[in-house]
Amino acid sequence: MNDNTQSDAISKTETVSASPAEKVVAAKATIDIEATTRGFLLRMGNSWFEQGDLRQAVDTYLKIIDQYPGNEESKAAQAKLLAIAQRYEQEGTLRLSLDVLERLEQATLTA
Repeated sequence: MNDNTQSDAISKTETVSASPAEKVVAAKATIDIEATTRGFLLRMGNSWFEQGDLRQAVDTYLKIIDQYPGNEESKAAQAKLLAIAQRYEQEGTLRLSLDVLERLEQATLTA
């Protein structure tokens, strides 16, 4: 058995015989990746919002609501979408305001 084959055999054995603690750590790592993704998307949406690119912000916030319903990031995204709709209304672009509200309503119904 050469060194590579022996190394492969050891790594396969270690993977199969993972302890319960190792399995919990691996499961938490998966959850952390999802939380990190949600946080990243929210920061990205906020960045678009701050730069004034409201269309991109709306799309990003809706993605959060659609993919991660019920989380804190989803609630924050909903609040930002309401702020965007209000901003459009104050600017006199009522159709854009209504569009954001309709898209928010649709996203929350399907989430």
